[in-house]
Amino acid sequence: MTVPESDLVLRPDARAGLIVVTVLVVAGAGIVAAILIGDAPTVFAPYVAALFTTLAVLGIGSLLRTRIVLTQQEIVVRGVFSQQRRPRAQAAEIVRATITAPRGASGESLFILDAHHNLLIRVPGAAFKREDLDLLIAELGLPCIGYDHPVAPKKFAETHPGLITKAERYPYRLAFAAIAVICALTALTAAVMAATS
Repeated sequence: MTVPESDLVLRPDARAGLIVVTVLVVAGAGIVAAILIGDAPTVFAPYVAALFTTLAVLGIGSLLRTRIVLTQQEIVVRGVFSQQRRPRAQAAEIVRATITAPRGASGESLFILDAHHNLLIRVPGAAFKREDLDLLIAELGLPCIGYDHPVAPKKFAETHPGLITKAERYPYRLAFAAIAVICALTALTAAVMAATS
């Protein structure tokens, strides 16, 4: 996507992104080495390597592709696999919040609303510097309400219905479902290995 120089283009914080990718690579290599050296079944090593490699590639892709572009006509939020475009003229106000997650805050988000208080576009700000989000708010020139502390999903959903997803409102349900899938896959892998040996 090419943009004129007059448009505001925000890119992720490269330093923080590279630190995350480096941690993923080192952690993945360490876990794979521990599996191969230790007593754990070596069949798990390729799965762990594939998981951490995928996460590292997604992290690099996020650094290269993710953008927030503000033009005179539209607001564009581009992610690794998606791109959302909304008419700037429909934007009426901004809600700025950091939604808490089971293991701490999930990162700041800007919820840009239309004149009827419906979500026009969500700008996930976790990958961006706070100053960049401040600049975006200033360039939009819209009324902005925010929280000076992280807010629980349930409380946020009560105050601003329809702005966050069900997965954010009920994070433990998603976690339990993921654990159930992992346990089922592990049991299936163990059963297949037992049947073939």
